[in-house]
Amino acid sequence: MEWISPVSTALGAVIGVGATLLADRLRWRRERADRALETRRQLYAEYSAALSRIRSALNEAANDASLSGEERKRRVRELFLAPGAYELRHQPAILAPEDIVNDSGAAFRLLRDTRDRILEGADAASPAYARLEDAYDAAIADLRRTMRRDLGVPDRIAE
Repeated sequence: MEWISPVSTALGAVIGVGATLLADRLRWRRERADRALETRRQLYAEYSAALSRIRSALNEAANDASLSGEERKRRVRELFLAPGAYELRHQPAILAPEDIVNDSGAAFRLLRDTRDRILEGADAASPAYARLEDAYDAAIADLRRTMRRDLGVPDRIAE
């Protein structure tokens, strides 16, 4: 019966070490998930802001009647590249779920189409420009809904 005491001590040590290792592993997983969520949150904010800057810049160019055709083309190309959305658009493909990648790509393509219509001579009063603006509004609303769902943010309650 002298063996019961050392065996129970060893068993208690194994249980204690195992519980500690399990708790550490669970904490590591939770911290990793929190870091990934925060990384996506930051990426989504930066990408949304870059898209917004591009849209504002394109709208400014489309409304600027003082620009000649060539000046408008040069300005639109310059404004489209400046906000950094071209660079940022690759990050969702690496870090975000597929639905975010699809929705972010759709919004970006609509801005690119808007740029192309302005380069072809459309301005803010053009029906083609208005249609693209409406399509972009819908696409960005879809993207934001998808981003909120991915981040676990509840849908807004209609007032």
